[in-house]
Parts: sequence; C-alpha cells; structure tokens
Amino acid sequence: MIMFFIVFAAVFFIGNVYIIFRIARDLNLHGVPFYIFLALYIALAAFSVYCIKFSRTNPSSPYAGLLSNISYIWLGTFSITIAYFLLSHILFIFFHSQKFIFNTTLITSVLIIVSAVYSVINTCGVPRVTEINLKVPNLSVDKFTIVQLSDIHIDVATKYDEIKKIVDITNSLNPDIIAFTGDLADIDISSTYEKYGLADLKAKYGVTAVTGNHEYYGSVGRYEYICKKLNWKLLNNENILIDNKIYFAGITDIKTSVYFNNKPFDVDKSLKGADFAKPVIFMSHQPQIFDKVFKKYPVTLQLSGHTHAGQIPPFDIVEFFLYKYFCGLYKEVYNGNTSYIYVTPGTRWWGPPMRLFSKCEIVKIVLERY
Repeated sequence: MIMFFIVFAAVFFIGNVYIIFRIARDLNLHGVPFYIFLALYIALAAFSVYCIKFSRTNPSSPYAGLLSNISYIWLGTFSITIAYFLLSHILFIFFHSQKFIFNTTLITSVLIIVSAVYSVINTCGVPRVTEINLKVPNLSVDKFTIVQLSDIHIDVATKYDEIKKIVDITNSLNPDIIAFTGDLADIDISSTYEKYGLADLKAKYGVTAVTGNHEYYGSVGRYEYICKKLNWKLLNNENILIDNKIYFAGITDIKTSVYFNNKPFDVDKSLKGADFAKPVIFMSHQPQIFDKVFKKYPVTLQLSGHTHAGQIPPFDIVEFFLYKYFCGLYKEVYNGNTSYIYVTPGTRWWGPPMRLFSKCEIVKIVLERY
C-alpha cells in the first residue's frame, strides 16, 4: 500500500505538471492569465485530494458520498486529459506551427470536457441487460438461464436504492441461478447489507459466488460472513452439481488469494470430481486464467469480470492490449472441445463513476440444448 501511494503521488504530481505545462504553453498563457489559471488549477487539484481524504476518514458523514464522487470525477477527468494530451502530442512531431498547436490543444480540451461529462452521464440510471444465447451439448433441459452480476463495488457514495434496482432487474429475468463473479463492496457492509436489498435476489437454484481482489483488500472474512448470511454459495476452489443438471465451479481470486495467502486459488481442486459429460460453468473473477483452464479441462463456459472494460482512457487502451480476454464473449476450441468465456464490464464501476466506451450491465446467459 505504501508503494502504491508513492507511485500514485508521483504520477499525480508529474501528470498535473504536464497538464499545466501543455495548457500554458500551447494556449500561450502569460502573466496574469497564467497565474489565474495556475491558482484555479492547483485549488481544484488540492480540493479533490481533500475530498477523497475526507470521504475515507469520515465515511458516515452525509457529505462523504458527494465528496467522494467529486474527487473521483476529478481523477477520472485527469486520466482522460493525460490520455488525450499525450495522443495529441504525437501530432506535434509532424506539425510544428504555433497556430496548429494552439488549435489542436483547444479542440482537445473541448473533447476532454465533452468526454468527461458524457462518461458521468453514461453511468447514470440502471445497468443495461445484455443477453447471450449459447448452444451447449449434454444439457438435460431445453434451456438453463444464468444471470451474471459482477463488480458492484458498493462504496460510501452508493445509495441503497441503486442496488435495489439492480436486484429488481435481476429478479425480473427469472434466472435459474445467479452467478456473482466478485468485488461486491469497497466498504464494510457486514452490518448494512440487508439495506441494499441483496437478500431479495431470487433464483430457482439461488446464488453462487466467488471472491474478487477487492474482497481481499477489505476483509475476505467479512465477505464470507455476508455470503453466509445471504445464503449465497461461495465457491472457494470447489464445485457443486445443480439438480443433477449442471456443474458450477469457482476459484478464489488468482492474485490476491496468493498474495494474502488466504485460500490460494486452485483450479484442479475446484474441478475435482466434476463430470464433464455435463455442462461445467467455471467462475473466476479475473479472466486471464482461462487459457490454462480450457487447455486442461473441457469447461463449457467461464464467467469473469474485473477488467471493467477499462471504463475511461487511458485504462481502456492499456487493458485492451493487456488482457487477451478484455470484454465480451470469446470462443476457444482445443482438442475438439469448445469452451467459451464471457467477460463482463461489470454491473457498476470502480472509482470514478465514469464510463466512456462501455456500459454497466447485467448479463443474462441462456444455455440451450442441442
């Protein structure tokens, strides 16, 4: 954590210096206009730091949620600004005139504001429902409906009704089972989980769940307690057979479980005893384990989240190249067996309530027999 804050502080400082330099130089700010701009920028940056500190140290304050959103939106806009300015800087290698630089930076600044505003608006309202239909062999019923939720990330700014609406939409899809692929909360909700309506989630065969990385950052023990109270089946490197129809297997988070040495993930253990003559749904919060899984086990489908589809630049660009399975449905064929993975961008978001090129979603996956 110390290293994280050191790196974050360094990036934040250097990034802000770069933004100030670009705006001042490219827009030819000198004298009084420059000092006014500098004072306003530093004041806003300092206020954003104060907001995030206040919201973390005073989570029960009625202002915590508002100040948290202010700080995160500033950080999100900061990220978009860095990405757009760096991309526009590439043009200056080929075009050097002051007029071109001035106009490019001015247009880029407008695009930054538009992108930031749209990104915030894009997270408002309820998540969309994404429906996936997959034909799978050996299914003993005509259809089996899974609703996947992931990356809800309840924090100090999350209102109870926001989660209740997600619960209502999920229930309206009449799932046979609900699969939650990790990262439920970034705050302690062990005494307030009922207020979010999580106990009202309804499915024929209940809720299965796995741990995400944020469960370990907070307290995996609290998450296990909440799952037990909600009667969610938490799959810690294990599998269950649902009504003699379909297996659900799940592992703990592939990174933090090892780092914290708390039930380290074990793919072999999670699939031990599974009969692959039946469909097997494999749940892992992070998607990158899929390459190893489908090459060893003929799983029908892996469900994952974690990537958030990057949410905003430059993270969406970086993650697109970092993750082979970045977002959406992928198909792999190995030794004659077909396996799928669906990576959801998440039911909500983490950090800035902002999404530029992706949407929050609830995933309805209909398995069909063939």
